Amino acid sequence: MAGRELGKQWHIKFLKQYPELRPSKATKLNPKCMKNFNAAVIQDYFNQMEHLHAHFPGGIPPQHIWNMVKKGIQMGGSWKNSGKKYLFLKDKKHRYLIRSDNLELVTIIECISTAGDVVPPSFCLQEGSLPDLCKLDDAQWGR
Repeated sequence: MAGRELGKQWHIKFLKQYPELRPSKATKLNPKCMKNFNAAVIQDYFNQMEHLHAHFPGGIPPQHIWNMVKKGIQMGGSWKNSGKKYLFLKDKKHRYLIRSDNLELVTIIECISTAGDVVPPSFCLQEGSLPDLCKLDDAQWGR
């Protein structure tokens, strides 16, 4: 592209020329999650919440508003941390790299209400024999 062979330190001059770029590691994001991760979907969610609060006298009680968090842990093998960095605009807080979810995962679901009520963690497993979760080390649990 440059019409000549680039030196080993070409990227330093490139970054000086474009100060709005910053090399950074990307956060992996499932493509299925990415399609709903946009301003229109998020705004629609808050519009619907506002409509529900207005529809019920006194609003929705905190004990009826729940947040769910899911965490996937991979059974066997792992994505290698390549240490690759990608260029992102400095003013962008979120830096994502879309990765395939073609892995055997166990999903852990946790729920908490705005009133502070908690549902114990739940495990969602794929069909077949149950894995021995006691043998997982901290890295496999995502700690």
